[in-house]
Amino acid sequence: MTNSSSLKHNTSTSRLRRSTQRGQVLVFLIIVIAVIAGGLFFLSSMRKDAKAEGERFARQVVERCAFQHDVKFLHASVASDRRLAVPPAMDDQFIYFLTKLGVPDRNYNLTGQLDFDHYFGSPHGTYQAILTYPDQHATVSLTIARPSGIWLVTDFGVTYERPPE
Repeated sequence: MTNSSSLKHNTSTSRLRRSTQRGQVLVFLIIVIAVIAGGLFFLSSMRKDAKAEGERFARQVVERCAFQHDVKFLHASVASDRRLAVPPAMDDQFIYFLTKLGVPDRNYNLTGQLDFDHYFGSPHGTYQAILTYPDQHATVSLTIARPSGIWLVTDFGVTYERPPE
């Protein structure tokens, strides 16, 4: 004959084990969801920061090239792929034409867009700045990328109403 109190004890112990296991699974799921949410927040924050950094870099390139005529900065900022395809003399010529145009009005508008590979990785973008000179307008076009942590100029050019004299 079995004791009824020992049967009740076994049943309550079994229920306690199941509720403990359910609680552990629930805690585990909450932790997994929190980690995933934190990762998505981090990636979204990185994307937002990259967009701001990209625009800031594009503005810096325009400032250093069009206003300060800094060919050394351009040489240091050009991507190695472009450096292999286009000789450094083209950088010098770009700065030379900007120097011949003079110093533009500081109120310029930078337009463009930064895109990402696979939504979060490898930011790259194309920007244009329309610069106003005393007797003409020029459009500086830039293509930038951040393939490995530093921003680089992958392509650039200038178009203007008439060539400088």
